[in-house]
Amino acid sequence: MRTSEPAPTLLEGVPARHLVIGAATRLRVSDSPSARLDAELLVAHAFGRDRTWLIAHPEATLETSAAERLAELVERRAAGEPIAYLRGFKEWLSLRLATDQRALIPRPETELLADAAIAEIAARLASEDAPLVAWEVATGAGAIAVAVAQRFRTALSLGRLRLTASDLSPDALELAAENLSSHGVAHLVSLACGDLLDPAPRGTQLDLLVANLPYLESAEVDAGRGSLGWEPRLALDGGLDGLDLTRRLVADLPERLAPRGVAMLEIGAGQADRVRALVAELDMAGGVSAMGDLAGIERVLRVERRPT
Repeated sequence: MRTSEPAPTLLEGVPARHLVIGAATRLRVSDSPSARLDAELLVAHAFGRDRTWLIAHPEATLETSAAERLAELVERRAAGEPIAYLRGFKEWLSLRLATDQRALIPRPETELLADAAIAEIAARLASEDAPLVAWEVATGAGAIAVAVAQRFRTALSLGRLRLTASDLSPDALELAAENLSSHGVAHLVSLACGDLLDPAPRGTQLDLLVANLPYLESAEVDAGRGSLGWEPRLALDGGLDGLDLTRRLVADLPERLAPRGVAMLEIGAGQADRVRALVAELDMAGGVSAMGDLAGIERVLRVERRPT
């Protein structure tokens, strides 16, 4: 008796340009806010290529297994799953970072925090001879740690800079370790698991503290709009007003920051004045300044401790 061959998927043999049109149409029906872009990214991913290649090869066709995979990815995106989880990576600050549901997807606004931290370290290394102690709280997928380690490979290797990245989630730390390893800097960064600065030995004085804490209000996380319904709540929920963890971390600054030490905090839209007030209550800051994103929203607060 003759065994029947499996029926080919409807996407098999379809030119890439038509695959994009079909995927975009399906995603528009599901109210995707970026249907065309999502379709191009998913089709390119099915080919194992990028969008540039896809645009240059509109007549390319997929083999059966890749076509079946594309159909699955389009349906998952239609259900709301983030592109970064579907592709398994996020392009961020010229880095390709592994992403999955163990950690928050690195955001464009966090590039501002990474750039600010890098600039701060560069200035301190240029003006000071003593080793710098830097700590990143809530590292998540390890994006900032990777960016800093790549920029300061030599300083880290020579001991002029010591960098630790910590997170409350063991799963997130596992993903961070994978990203550090894939970028060849795992040996330059220490990882620690624990709540905020609890993993840091008492008496440790930090020259630089970098933190992108959960700062969304619980109600916004509950609504689960966009990627929020897929990402780990632990990495999103900042409590009733979004500042629960920020309050706790700021309260630790007088003990944890070295004289002239700097804390850089990513904050949510509209939170800058409230965080400034928290810092003012401590009467320890030598200066507080804010950095805005491209929309003019204050996204990063720089808090410097007085010299003495």
